[in-house]
Amino acid sequence: MSLIQRTGGDELANLLEIEGLRVHFDTLDGPIEALNSVSFSVQEGEIMGVVGESGCGKSVTSLVTIGLASCEVDSGSIIFEGNELLQRTPETVERKIATSKRASSILLMAAVAGFFWTLFEPITGLQVTLVILALLFLTTAFTWSMERQKRLHESFLRSIRGNRISMIFQEPMTALNPLYTVEKQISEVMKEHGKAAENEKSRWRRLVEALAHPFTLLYLTSRTSPLNSSLFALSVVTIVYLHLTDLASRFFLYPFLLFPAIPSLAYAFHNLPWTTSLSTPGTHETGEIGNQSSHSTAKQAALSSLPLAVAAPIILFLLLWMPFSALVGAAIVCGILAIPPLQASNYFELDPAHREQVVGILEEVRIPNPETVAKMYPHELSGGMRQRVMIAMMMSCEPKLLIADEPTTALDVTIQAQILQLMKDLRDREGTSIMLITHDLGVIAEMCESVTVMYAGRVVERAPILDLFSNPKHAYTRGLISCTPSLSSTRKSILPAIPGQVANPSDFVEGCRFCQRMGRTGSTLTSPPDIREISPGHWVDMCPICTDEEKDNWE
Repeated sequence: MSLIQRTGGDELANLLEIEGLRVHFDTLDGPIEALNSVSFSVQEGEIMGVVGESGCGKSVTSLVTIGLASCEVDSGSIIFEGNELLQRTPETVERKIATSKRASSILLMAAVAGFFWTLFEPITGLQVTLVILALLFLTTAFTWSMERQKRLHESFLRSIRGNRISMIFQEPMTALNPLYTVEKQISEVMKEHGKAAENEKSRWRRLVEALAHPFTLLYLTSRTSPLNSSLFALSVVTIVYLHLTDLASRFFLYPFLLFPAIPSLAYAFHNLPWTTSLSTPGTHETGEIGNQSSHSTAKQAALSSLPLAVAAPIILFLLLWMPFSALVGAAIVCGILAIPPLQASNYFELDPAHREQVVGILEEVRIPNPETVAKMYPHELSGGMRQRVMIAMMMSCEPKLLIADEPTTALDVTIQAQILQLMKDLRDREGTSIMLITHDLGVIAEMCESVTVMYAGRVVERAPILDLFSNPKHAYTRGLISCTPSLSSTRKSILPAIPGQVANPSDFVEGCRFCQRMGRTGSTLTSPPDIREISPGHWVDMCPICTDEEKDNWE
């Protein structure tokens, strides 16, 4: 595997800085720690890899960064472009808010009881209810004022999320909505973040055109087929007249059974050539062939119109048999339910300007035939295509930082290479920093310029890519590297494996958690090791046993 090294002398500024991050999840068994003193940074234009086994805290770190995690932050800092992304409310304020919310709930139930009391004792019940409503208003206003800072911070995070920081989730099939087309989902993201192009038509104009669509169709039909339109108008006028004059109730079914003969004869008379038309100037043979062709076309038109001629009288009978009030009610309901004309007029489809913008974004991520793919649903696409759509959706807002959480999971090696190359090209073209989360050290070596190794919610080593692979200091990093196949491996040899597995978060020790996995005892399990910089940019969790290469024990 090839190793990537950043070219250039000057070190770039940090775009993202995470320092001393500690978080926990509240469960029925008590708080469970997920991250413990996590610290690393991502520079501008850098691809920084985060590697580790499942359950080491990689995805939790990324979700906390963009404010989507459901955990509680105990301490630490996340700074993006100089702005703090974490906002912690003091415990005293949290207790006041919780007490105020409980009081509001009790007062709301009391207000309902006071309403029923008013039914039996109007004066006393009304007085008590008004007092309760006043107290309810005060507690609600107090809660709203205490949560003002939290609302402002959430608004700030919404402005950052998507616009400045985007995330590619592990499984695109679960991240994409199966009920909407690709173009709809990409356009929705762009509209939400103010990146959508200006509409070719205003929303009100499109709505008016959609509601007028049935009448437009009638007008166009009357222009193309005046005879059919005249028959339709005459039928409508006749039905309304028969209902208004109460003549509709005097018609029976049997006379209507003879009605198909009348329109059938009318259509036949209109379409069949009963007389021989004059041939066009030319040879007799050409005129005869032309007459035969026109006769055949007229016969086909007459035969194709017979089903309509038979169905029309039956529909007319049903309209006459139906009570006039029900007929008017049905017409009003059809007028109110405007969804059919809206759907028929393509009102729910994207504006042409937005569709063109989506197609251009899909072209940037090298999706073949983007016009067709834009109209597809996620289940119609392959795994690689769905992942490309996710990348297109995230890059549509031109973020400064892209968090890719295992973007090549469950993809074959050919598609993996294409997706990774696509992300690298996006970085080179747009200058986007990428935080790449993966299990694959081969992907890390191919893509990244620096790497952070996480284990059991802690950072055990972080270093530039060349330093990490040439001089790994922590036992867990050495174990991951030794478990990776290489071309220099002996044929048919068994790859070593790290014994055991990551412990349950509820069982984490305070000391070295990798020693806990290896079944070791002693003071390393009780005292947390310090993380030190042993060389420029190379930080290691200094457990005395894990930093001793002679004590590695791989199966």
